[in-house]
Amino acid sequence: MRAEQLPYLMAFASMNRLRTADALAILARFGGDAISAWQAVQEWPHIVKLSRQAEEDLLAAWHQIVPEKLYTRFLAAGCGAVCLDDADYPPRLRQIYDPPLLLFYRGKLPDARKIGLAMVGSRRASHYGMQVAELLARDLAAQGAVIISGMARGIDSVCHRSALAAGGETVAVLGSGLDIIYPPENAKLYGEICEHGAVISEFPLDMPAMSLNFPRRNRLISGLSHGVIVVEAGEQSGTLHTVGFALEQGRDVFAVPGPLTSSTSRGANRLLAEGAKIVLSAESVWREYSDAPLRKPRQRQKGTVSGSFSAEERKLLAQLREPRQFEELAAMPDLGMDAAALNARLTMLELRGAIRQLPGKYFQAVAKHL
Repeated sequence: MRAEQLPYLMAFASMNRLRTADALAILARFGGDAISAWQAVQEWPHIVKLSRQAEEDLLAAWHQIVPEKLYTRFLAAGCGAVCLDDADYPPRLRQIYDPPLLLFYRGKLPDARKIGLAMVGSRRASHYGMQVAELLARDLAAQGAVIISGMARGIDSVCHRSALAAGGETVAVLGSGLDIIYPPENAKLYGEICEHGAVISEFPLDMPAMSLNFPRRNRLISGLSHGVIVVEAGEQSGTLHTVGFALEQGRDVFAVPGPLTSSTSRGANRLLAEGAKIVLSAESVWREYSDAPLRKPRQRQKGTVSGSFSAEERKLLAQLREPRQFEELAAMPDLGMDAAALNARLTMLELRGAIRQLPGKYFQAVAKHL
């Protein structure tokens, strides 16, 4: 990709109503010259089949986009970009239906020779789901697998953090532009992923995290991977959309069995009934790809992942100078957290070694973190 072409390729990538295949057809008509192709917008309807409404929408969008401004913004943000026909474009992603024309990234794109394993699950994960996600991501990352997820609350965040804690590599695929960190409390995690993996998006800068973006994001999560592991999912979970893409793309689908009484495991249990590969341990997944003996997880240099605590976390730790039961904490107005948010926060603090859980669902801070 020549540098002078990049602003115009970014402009094509910013046209949400234009499929990659259509953009490639337009570019091909002009010998791959993005500058000429962009300037000949009136000829697009003669090159690709467009409805009258799509034609009007594209023309309106074209008038709003200034390629040079996109490029200036991109340079200021310090991102990287890779085009579909570049040698370092992820090869597995190139194979999927409608791959992105451009990928924007921060960090380092994953080595194509490594096994990529997507790990997905509920945003409102149970304690069981969080524990399983932590163990699997930690142990698989320790083997050299690249852990791929979407940096959402719940299972996604646990998987990224656990891969990092094990000294491994992880990739976060966003449903927004690279300059929009969502959820905002993952700002520190975002930085750590950039240092030890990559944050990737097909969306241009300033694109907010809109609901219609996440299905497109999910196809990239599965597309980058060799297999998708469903840690926990309800019956109508959006996680199952990623599974649908994985099946279309010929990726392996794994699922973690859960309690029959748990609503957050019904989707995963149903996948198992329909033929997904059962996950009994990290080894049961890793053996699908390698005969190499499993290595023990190593911890990244102390302080890299645990780091400092947010104001919300410090407030919670202050209440845990002595053991307190979950229900007692949930009833404290000063904490201002509902049961789901409290459960997620306690689980993350436990994974970071800041608190420990005692019998009877009591929690207490570890002395060195007070």
